[in-house]
Amino acid sequence: MKIGLRTHWNEWGNNLLANGLQNDPEILAAWGMSAEQFRQTLDTVTTARKEAEETPEYKRLYEETAMATPEDPFMQNADEETQKKFQNIIAKMDSLTNKAASDALDKVLTPEQKQKMGETRLATMGEMPVITPSVFEVLNLTDAQKQQMENIKKKLEPEFERYIDNFVNGQLVFKYKFLDELKKRGGYGEDIKKTVQAIRETLMAKDPEYKKLYDELQAQRKAFTTQFQVEMFDVLTDEQWNRLLKLIDDPPEHVMIFRKKMQERNGIRENAAWQPGPNSWKPGDAIPEQYRIERNERRRFPKTEEK
Repeated sequence: MKIGLRTHWNEWGNNLLANGLQNDPEILAAWGMSAEQFRQTLDTVTTARKEAEETPEYKRLYEETAMATPEDPFMQNADEETQKKFQNIIAKMDSLTNKAASDALDKVLTPEQKQKMGETRLATMGEMPVITPSVFEVLNLTDAQKQQMENIKKKLEPEFERYIDNFVNGQLVFKYKFLDELKKRGGYGEDIKKTVQAIRETLMAKDPEYKKLYDELQAQRKAFTTQFQVEMFDVLTDEQWNRLLKLIDDPPEHVMIFRKKMQERNGIRENAAWQPGPNSWKPGDAIPEQYRIERNERRRFPKTEEK
């Protein structure tokens, strides 16, 4: 789970062809991508990953993972220093294959497809577990702005690590409580989806520890995400800010189609309460309302784009 969140943080997980919705015919059509082009794209990405795994650097890192054993594949019984070393090795391996895949993908998409996918990423960032500086690139950032955002990301890295530690530990608590309740009910029964929903509602209503932990994790996520967003938004010029507002408040059709599909996948329905799950996060506002207000108050002092 931590690797998955770090993948989002390190760009590839925010790529829309890696989020599990990419083979939806409506979404592909909205991006102007045929089923055949999509298949070729996946083949290209798969080939790039395999080639990355054959590089000397990747093979060297892979050999270092031999410190793990079949009895302890995730190094859970190792000391903290060894655990961190192992996690860093896995992260570097992941980075090599993801960069190769991302570079390959960049070469096969048309400029129009890149633009539409970039707009979709930016407009739906509130639905993502983690956002990164690259989601803003569709706003035509200057090199100076890109560097500012990377500096912000680097500064917040320790806070991000604390956040995912708490998040993942909390998800494990949710998981075990869920399984205990499932056992009491004698299994899923005929309607798995209905049973899952009923268990989550029961835990939220009758298990104070579950509810307290859920509220704490959501508060931590909101605090971190808001801080990250606000600092990123402050880098944008007023012109870029206006483009962002329009994408979110008055989105084009390709964004609306993707947003609807993502909300359906995440179990979000209009006028329905979101319920926590072992691998879920609560979608947040793409733009914190307080920041909208403060930014509007600053509009009489326009921020010009850096040259």
